[in-house]
Amino acid sequence: MTELYNTDILRWTTRIPHTDRLQVADATVTKTSRICGSRISADACVRNGVITEFGQEVKACALGQTTAAIVGQHVIGLSEDELSDIAARFRHMVKTGEADFPDKWAALALLAPVWEHPGRHGSVLLPFEVLESLFAEADHAGN
Repeated sequence: MTELYNTDILRWTTRIPHTDRLQVADATVTKTSRICGSRISADACVRNGVITEFGQEVKACALGQTTAAIVGQHVIGLSEDELSDIAARFRHMVKTGEADFPDKWAALALLAPVWEHPGRHGSVLLPFEVLESLFAEADHAGN
């Protein structure tokens, strides 16, 4: 467990961006991990398949907070295609411990040790599930 909660991980917990929820949004989603109870609520404005505005409330363990912080660094300008690619790479890492990310997303590799701790998978996957649901809701609304 100590390799999971290292200094680099803990630093990210203080860097969660976009913590003000949006007053007007194209999509709003709340997801809770069944395994650990971590919860993220988020809002997004989506234009032409790209997130232009984003706000989130993160109530998660240090690992979920770290994932939300890293993903949050790149959420503005994120397209559904890019999200699909990074989410697939992240899920592969969570299952195998093998990290393969473009430079922009390289910080996600900090979470590679989580693959050995299935009880933590739900929390680290939550930010991706939230974003996938936000895109689905925005797509449904025609944005």
